[in-house]
Amino acid sequence: MKSHKWAKEIKAWADGEEIEFRYVNRLIHKDDWEYCDYPDWNDNEFVFRIKPQPKEPQYLYVYADFRGDLQITDNTEYANSHKVFGKIKLEADDETETN
Repeated sequence: MKSHKWAKEIKAWADGEEIEFRYVNRLIHKDDWEYCDYPDWNDNEFVFRIKPQPKEPQYLYVYADFRGDLQITDNTEYANSHKVFGKIKLEADDETETN
């Protein structure tokens, strides 16, 4: 038996996770994902997704090597063993889309 198109989202919703929806036809309707209290899993006008959870911030650390040259690493443990002069917060626009 083939599983439901939204099986993963249905299970997540049943487990208490937040579900978002948007219209399939984004030319007519706005493009934003909206919170969905009671999803109609059989309505073909919508696509659903599990609301993305915020990710832990990622950083690059600037430190001086043994010669005094500035280096960059993303390894927190390595950065902690050196004098860190600063850190650069990385941000990404990687919206997860379900279609």
